[in-house]
Amino acid sequence: MAAILGSILGNVIEMVILGAVAVAGVICGRKFRDRRDAEKAAQAASGEKKE
Repeated sequence: MAAILGSILGNVIEMVILGAVAVAGVICGRKFRDRRDAEKAAQAASGEKKE
């Protein structure tokens, strides 16, 4: 019984860690996309073309 509970606890800990990594990835992705979109909007407003 202890082995089953230990296995379940290990899986729960792993799931929490992977969930935290996924959330961090989404947050970073949104920030990078917003930054890129802001740069493109600034370039479009000034009439510059990026090579």
